[in-house]
Amino acid sequence: MFNEKMMRIMEATANNFKDKTQCFRTSIWDETLYKAWSKIVSILLPNIDQLKLSLQRFCSTIRANEVVLFEKSTFLMISHFDAANHEDDHRFEKISNIIKQFKLSCIKTNY
Repeated sequence: MFNEKMMRIMEATANNFKDKTQCFRTSIWDETLYKAWSKIVSILLPNIDQLKLSLQRFCSTIRANEVVLFEKSTFLMISHFDAANHEDDHRFEKISNIIKQFKLSCIKTNY
């Protein structure tokens, strides 16, 4: 069903946008929606390549294994750089949820 819908979308897409068009297989019940929205936000940033390079330099400078940049209000992952391989493919969603919970607890306690 996904492939069928994707083909219909691609057929309706203007030729000069076909190479920029992406379809995401998502569900509201798992992390796929988070990944899709993060990818969309990242694509919309005009200077994403420069941002990725800056994250790489920052990671190297502080000798970190990984640097992750989240959007301030939604905590969607904007970009990241890995200096080491990580086995958990869902770590961004987990970190985002931890930060959201921390933010909520700070609001409740007026910090």
